[in-house]
Amino acid sequence: MKISERIKSEINYLFFRRYRYRRVERRHLAGYYGPDKPAAINERRQVIFMADGKRMHGGLADRLRGICSLYESARDSGMDFRIFFRFPFRLEDYLIPAGYDWRIADNEISFNSVTSRPVYMDTRGETDLREKRWQEHYIRKAVNDHSVRQFHCYSSFFFAEDRFGELFSELFRPAPALEQRLAGISRMFGGDYISISARFLELLGDFDEPRQERIPLHSGERERLIADCINKIREVRSMPENRGMKVLVTSDSHRFLSAVSGEPGIMTIPGKIAHIDRKESDCESQMKTFEDFFAIARASRSYLLVGPGMYRSNFSKRAAQAGSHSFSEIVFDHE
Repeated sequence: MKISERIKSEINYLFFRRYRYRRVERRHLAGYYGPDKPAAINERRQVIFMADGKRMHGGLADRLRGICSLYESARDSGMDFRIFFRFPFRLEDYLIPAGYDWRIADNEISFNSVTSRPVYMDTRGETDLREKRWQEHYIRKAVNDHSVRQFHCYSSFFFAEDRFGELFSELFRPAPALEQRLAGISRMFGGDYISISARFLELLGDFDEPRQERIPLHSGERERLIADCINKIREVRSMPENRGMKVLVTSDSHRFLSAVSGEPGIMTIPGKIAHIDRKESDCESQMKTFEDFFAIARASRSYLLVGPGMYRSNFSKRAAQAGSHSFSEIVFDHE
């Protein structure tokens, strides 16, 4: 890195990022708080992960790793941790507490500007150790005001992602309705299986990504990418450790799932596909998202296909961590 770039990076870390976050808190979040609103009455100071629609919150994997990182920070600081996840669904409809009760009722959330405070941090592309340490330092400093009873965190922290599996297991288990669906998936496989995932975002023209990160491919390019992915699935299946095993394929593209479902030994989970930060998200697509996550978690091994223009998703990686099994990326160019 050039000296000028290093200086710019340092200025960003030390000053500008904090300024931007405070600006979002003042301009976009502070308006929901006021001195006349009911005060927080919790005895222990609380760190609360917020997903209530006031900001874009990201996909499920981003939310879950943010939850786990905040939980670890609160636990290590001796603070109470809660999850106020209401947008676009109640998290308790799909996940319930495991070893730690993180639930909080609507009437326990306080938007009193004296006893409660919003904390915001955006998502950055950097994932190195320095970024993680900076995030951890930032949140600990942000919640250090002992006069505040509730800290409402609108953020996607990921400094504890290396410990995601262990933290996830402390927090979550499937709700009964989800567990029932997962039992049906288990019966469908009838034994051990591997999972292979592919994230295309808008490339195949059938997924609505909130941030509009990709330009849809023309039909010929689209079919070529699908064919390349199917060939890579065949290669993964031919690996000695995977021979004879069934394969769960998950994706954000119905077009791809339809194309791959004709392959022998390939299983897919039916259902509507939609990003949970979109209006199109509904009970059907939300349930499928959680089914995909836990079905990947319960596989023996997991793989992610990363071809030209495809998205290096965190979803299958976090699911593999939740299931405590190996995860590998299959990176390739056009054949």
